[in-house]
Amino acid sequence: MAESILFTIVAEIIVKLGSRPFQANTMWIGVKDELEKFKTTVSTIQAVLLDAEEQYSKSNQVRVWVDSLKEVFYDAEDLLDELSTEVLQQQTVTGNKMAKEVRRFFSSSNQVAFGLKMTHKIKAVRDRLDVIVANRKFHLEERRVEANHVIMSREREQTHSSPPEVIVGREEDKQAIIELLMASNYEENVVVIPIVGIGGLGKTTLAQLVYNDERVKTHFKSSSWVCVSDDFDVKIIVQKILESVTGDRCFSFEMDTLKNRLHETINGKRFLLVLDDIWCDNFETWCRLRDLLVGGARGSRIIITTRIKKVAEIVSTNQPYELEGLSDMDSWSLFKLMAFKQGKVPSPSFDAIGREIVGKYVGVPLAIRAIGRLLYFKNASEWLSFKNKELSNVDLKENDILSTLKLSYDHLPPRLRHCFAYCRIFPKGSKINVKKLVYLWMAQGYIKSSDPSQCLEDVGFEYFNDLLWRSFFQEVEKDHFGNINICRIHDLMHDLCWSVVGSGSNLSSSNVKYVSKGTRHVSIDYCKGAMLPSLLDVRKMRTFFLSNEPGYNGNKNQGLEIISNLRRVRALDAHNSGIVMVPRSLEKLKHIRFLDLSYNTRIETLPDSITKLQNLQVLKLAGLRRLKQLPKDIKKLVDLMHLDLWKCDGLTHMPPGLGQLTSLSYLSRFLVAKDDGVSKHVSGLGELCDLNNLRGLLEIMNLQNVKNPASEFRTANLKEKQHLQTLKLTWKSGDEDDNTASGSNDDVSLEELQPHENLQWLDVRGWGRLRFPSWVASLTSLVELRIDNCINCQNLPPLDQFPSLKHLTLDKLNDLKYIESGITYDRAESGPALFFPSLEKLWLRNCPNLKGWCRTDTSAPELFQFHCLAYFEIKSCPNLTSMPLIPTVERMVFQNTSIKSMKDMLKLKLLLPQSASSSCSSSSLSPSLVQLKELSIQKIEDLDFLPDELLQNLTSLQQLDIIDCPRITTLSHDMQHLTSLEVLIIRACKELDLSSEQWQCLRSLRKLRIVNLAKLVSLHQGLQHVTTLQQLEICSCPILGTLPEWISGLTTLRHLEINECPLLSQKCSNNKGEDWSKIAHIPNIKIDGRWIQLKGYYEL
Repeated sequence: MAESILFTIVAEIIVKLGSRPFQANTMWIGVKDELEKFKTTVSTIQAVLLDAEEQYSKSNQVRVWVDSLKEVFYDAEDLLDELSTEVLQQQTVTGNKMAKEVRRFFSSSNQVAFGLKMTHKIKAVRDRLDVIVANRKFHLEERRVEANHVIMSREREQTHSSPPEVIVGREEDKQAIIELLMASNYEENVVVIPIVGIGGLGKTTLAQLVYNDERVKTHFKSSSWVCVSDDFDVKIIVQKILESVTGDRCFSFEMDTLKNRLHETINGKRFLLVLDDIWCDNFETWCRLRDLLVGGARGSRIIITTRIKKVAEIVSTNQPYELEGLSDMDSWSLFKLMAFKQGKVPSPSFDAIGREIVGKYVGVPLAIRAIGRLLYFKNASEWLSFKNKELSNVDLKENDILSTLKLSYDHLPPRLRHCFAYCRIFPKGSKINVKKLVYLWMAQGYIKSSDPSQCLEDVGFEYFNDLLWRSFFQEVEKDHFGNINICRIHDLMHDLCWSVVGSGSNLSSSNVKYVSKGTRHVSIDYCKGAMLPSLLDVRKMRTFFLSNEPGYNGNKNQGLEIISNLRRVRALDAHNSGIVMVPRSLEKLKHIRFLDLSYNTRIETLPDSITKLQNLQVLKLAGLRRLKQLPKDIKKLVDLMHLDLWKCDGLTHMPPGLGQLTSLSYLSRFLVAKDDGVSKHVSGLGELCDLNNLRGLLEIMNLQNVKNPASEFRTANLKEKQHLQTLKLTWKSGDEDDNTASGSNDDVSLEELQPHENLQWLDVRGWGRLRFPSWVASLTSLVELRIDNCINCQNLPPLDQFPSLKHLTLDKLNDLKYIESGITYDRAESGPALFFPSLEKLWLRNCPNLKGWCRTDTSAPELFQFHCLAYFEIKSCPNLTSMPLIPTVERMVFQNTSIKSMKDMLKLKLLLPQSASSSCSSSSLSPSLVQLKELSIQKIEDLDFLPDELLQNLTSLQQLDIIDCPRITTLSHDMQHLTSLEVLIIRACKELDLSSEQWQCLRSLRKLRIVNLAKLVSLHQGLQHVTTLQQLEICSCPILGTLPEWISGLTTLRHLEINECPLLSQKCSNNKGEDWSKIAHIPNIKIDGRWIQLKGYYEL
């Protein structure tokens, strides 16, 4: 709502005009008098804005008048910001150390000139306001300004947190969709399941419930989720699919390359793809995407959510799943959870009014959530007033709930309205980084606190959580510690965003041809075409996102030209925009608070003039690998809160004065220089002493360069940094084996690097002494611990009692022999502490002398078992022969270890609970690997075959990899136990003979991959009995000369791939080779990287 945003702007201007810098400023002639006149004018206008707010949507005259005011007040904000920036710049220039050019700038003549200029500018703004006020031809009532219109209630902010989203009434829908996913009565390999329904019904939520169900995760080998929304661009969708599956950014822009990668990723696999929020009803466009997805294994599924039935008809001939509204009972249940504490109705009066309100929303969950949260803090009389007045004026239609969401928006505190309206700049359906969003709000001045000691970043997260709680945002992803780091805006909420903003923001996309001069916020897709010439004239812009994709090469000079004109910009995101040299003209962006130059990998230097950006709060330089040094006067950036140096691998030191930036709350990397204390341009660990507001990640590198560890480590004052979540301490590089440089650091000195006990992630690399400090045991909040390249370490503190530890990595601990336990067993005790109560993933790598977990045998082995461990990897630990029990493990990797070690791991038994009267006996033992689903055996040099006793308990095993085992000659004679095996990968086993008679026992095998078997002459006839086989890949088998006749009888085979098999490739060439008739029935055939047949059956 433009008028609400305007009221917030005006209120902030009045507060600023009454602040000390403006009241005390008498050095510029005429400025103070002009400011007093301006304040009087603004206060007069403010008095009628509350009445204008009520009439805005009813009167076109009022709307035009308010919009005109808004433009002038935006300019006024910029003018006052310029004035306060000059005051701040004077405060940073002190005494006789003042540089000559600064002295010249603040000479008396320049002061007079600046004062006159500002006086004229303030008067010009006041004159514009006077004209607008004089042209008002309608009456507006003056009203008293109430405090709650200016600052959001702290009580409201702190009343609630953000619990997991409650889903009501969708269990039957979820089960129905899962049944469609699992159904085997389709002829097609890849089947599309459309979910259709009006906006706000919860189509995406239902798809998420299905997508995250454990049965679905287990059933499909590959899953990906892509939010499509308005822009159905096939190339972008393919990129997003690849990124979703691999977890990595896709750096390719060639469509042919993307196609090949997609085929490699999904072909022959039973995949699940969710295409969320599709609007495109163009059949040809859909077919271009469909044709890329036909290679999936039988049982692959695509879920599509859409509001449009025509879309469902285009993508599928099957009947779409039409999602209906919630029942009356479920609607009321959801409303109670949203509107009342703990879902309990406080009195009958609330019950009657509430049921009447819910009845108007035809079972639409989004509307019910929004209205429920709106009423949460109101009393019964306010409920009744809302029902009779506001709700009665809303035109509720079955397919349009925007007017209802508008009610929820109107009841937001003004600052939250401002924050939400800003989100229009993000494309519909896009994922939004929450931390970045908070910083952008800060840059625009939307976040305020009446408590000067409170961190604005914390206030910003409170704002976000409030909006999330009110359903204006949706959670998408949590970080390692359970914090929401990625969110999105429901498409209806995004439509609301556009409807309330007016003309002050613009989201530029590929089809926008012109951007008006008054546009304040712009996001442009740099890789979709030439830069819009009209952007050169948009000089009042406050936000500029130069959106780009990795690998794109466009006209970088045009982008820089636009940036140099953005004199009023407050947030500039130019990450990965191809900038080679940061222009000196950047110093003219006096208003800028947020600057992102990340991943412009060719930048080598930053101009020292960047330190003139007095208002800068956020400076993101991540991925600038060639950057050699930071500006030497960085201490002048007194407002800097966030300095991101992640992966700035070219930096060797930190500039002096960094410790003076006491507002700094994020510093991702700190480097200790070799000449610490010698050069005046280099700072030491003491710079960290007073930076106790640091939070998130801090990585301290090159600690081997510290000359006086015992004293300098103490000056870092890590123990006082209670907000840090992640701490990385690095001596040399984690990849180097030579660790002698840290030999001067004794055990006592590391005690001085003790962090605060709130720390959640500790990563120590390259520490060169025998033992770790005692403080490690005090870090009871640890979620992840990594100890790497500590080659001399012989003793670790007990780690098994950390209550929250989920991930543990021990790598390159050459001298470590045992991992001690902190468990003490006393039979008189009723309940001993659990062994690693929360550990989910464990990596043991490159520990050549590691023998076991405990130095001595325990009399209570039942205590030593992992309770949550799902992933276990052991690599290059040849002497490890004893481990605690692992009853819950689902995936295991053995690499470069011994067959004895592997046998001991796989033959472990689980001691079942017994009654107090029973004694321990063999009858109480049970296989401990019954949940194991994936087993990878790599580089086991003394493995001759898979011992039968190792396979007997692996009845749940779904994937088995045997890689680079040079002595293995046969798989096993006892393969009948692998009844669940779906994927078998054999690679680089030069002596292996595949002539087992037990292939027919593999009743579930879908994929067989054979790579680099030098002695393979033919495929064994037993394979013809594997009637479930869908994908066969053969690579680097040079003497395999032909395919057997029986392969033509494998009617389930859908995908055949042959690479680097010269004899076989020649015989399988399309329509010409001798073996073509044997394989012509296979829908998808790829020979030496080229598809010679790609016609998989597909539902049209």
